[in-house]
Amino acid sequence: MLKAIIADDDIVVSDLLENTLSLCCPNVKIVKKTLTVSETEQAISNHQIDLLFLDISMPDGDVFEMLNRVGPYNFYVIFVTAYNQFAIKAIKQSAIDYILKPIYPTELKTAIQKVEKKILEKTNYYINEFIDKINQQNKKLEIVNNKRIIYLRISDIIRCEAEGNYVRIATTNNENYFVSKKLKDYQNLLSQYSFFRVHHSHLININHVKSIFTKELMILMSDNKGVPLSRKNKEEFLKLMSNLI
Repeated sequence: MLKAIIADDDIVVSDLLENTLSLCCPNVKIVKKTLTVSETEQAISNHQIDLLFLDISMPDGDVFEMLNRVGPYNFYVIFVTAYNQFAIKAIKQSAIDYILKPIYPTELKTAIQKVEKKILEKTNYYINEFIDKINQQNKKLEIVNNKRIIYLRISDIIRCEAEGNYVRIATTNNENYFVSKKLKDYQNLLSQYSFFRVHHSHLININHVKSIFTKELMILMSDNKGVPLSRKNKEEFLKLMSNLI
């Protein structure tokens, strides 16, 4: 069910639009009808809507300015108007459709189908993004240790530390694995999974950062171990962390 607001200063047109929607688009529910720009702006703040049917010529204000004030918004706008000269302006406002009065059910139905398609695309995008995130969390790293092949879930790796000719991999279960590889090798493998090289000897999982001591150039990880932060990587690292918030 799509929740919608009808904003039109002509009550007759507003009622006609609602009745037409009930016949050709029963999946649209009108939660509010408004007569002015200020009423519309208030209704948008009071209701979680998917769709706004908006007349262009309304008393007490400019509808385009009103949309700018309430933006960025996550609903779709269908302009329903008697004026055809505002189509370009409506397109710039990212309107999904522009319907001229009088209202024809076929045009209205086509506009609603566009909205449904957009919502489906957005839903599929977030579902795929969620699946990708889950898959990333379950990805495993293969390491050879003491003639064993061990598979570590990447999300369980807190950090990798260079120690001589070895790399020590610290995990959330308080285990450490020593592997005869270079830290650069793991940097290449893990950089796509939220790992960042904060120091020439330390590669960390930024999802396990607890706090950052900017003056001391020290990072406290989820296992309460401190990791040094090099001055040359400080700015890039802090910017990266701020983008996670």
